[in-house]
Amino acid sequence: MRPVSPAFIACSRPPAEAGIAVFGIPFEGRVNLRKGADGGPLDLRLASDSIETYSAILARDLEDLALGDFGDCEIPDGAPPREQLDAAREAMAAWWRPGLRPFMLGGDHTATVPVIEVLAPAFPELRIIQLDAHPDTREEFLGERYNYASAMARVMDVVPAERVYQVGMRTGSREEFERRRPHFFPAHEGHPLEVVRRLLPELTGHPLYVTIDVDVLDPAEAPGTGSPEPGGLRVPELIEIVHLLAGCPIVGGDLVEVAHAWDPTGRTGIAASWVIREALLSWWST
Repeated sequence: MRPVSPAFIACSRPPAEAGIAVFGIPFEGRVNLRKGADGGPLDLRLASDSIETYSAILARDLEDLALGDFGDCEIPDGAPPREQLDAAREAMAAWWRPGLRPFMLGGDHTATVPVIEVLAPAFPELRIIQLDAHPDTREEFLGERYNYASAMARVMDVVPAERVYQVGMRTGSREEFERRRPHFFPAHEGHPLEVVRRLLPELTGHPLYVTIDVDVLDPAEAPGTGSPEPGGLRVPELIEIVHLLAGCPIVGGDLVEVAHAWDPTGRTGIAASWVIREALLSWWST
């Protein structure tokens, strides 16, 4: 792991004393549009300095959690995407231990793949909920299987598709929508907040991983991302979903696809840091 400075806000515990591990995977694979997601871990850490550690909604403070920033997984420059992801998986596997709750800062959405590869063997009944504007289930994109448009297809190579819940999709290829996976809930068929509310009975009985693509938010609130799509959630709606999931046995999570280069105001990173704060405090406050 590569040490970083600054750390994500309130992450002051050394690794041996941490119960929650914030870490980065600065990966970006082959991209055909707006680049910069590999800078997401740094963008999020810098943006986190603009928010308070205290959540007025929850009346809880990050300062009370055993938070550590474990730095960034070292990724070999110029290596093929799968080799880069293998390096990230090995870096995480070297420090992750049962009971330690990881929260990954991406990176493009493919960065979720090595995290799931580490966690899935430890949690045989693992479920995943994906909050995203895109399904990310193309078998390949731009001639590459490990790609942001194929990220969840590769996750489903590790965890069966029937255990992956996809919520909030507003766009994608014809094939992704016509050959939808078993738990596919596009936004035009139901508001993501209400969908998650309905899914809670299914999600509360099994270990759960939560992956959040920042483009699930409307680009009016989060323009700093590679593939913005109109018609998304507002920040308070995403926060409400995060809070709803607090009753589930969440074993890990991530927030991906922040790209500051496309948002000179910095509001995307600040909104994302706010979401991360609420997630850490509502999921893992004890």
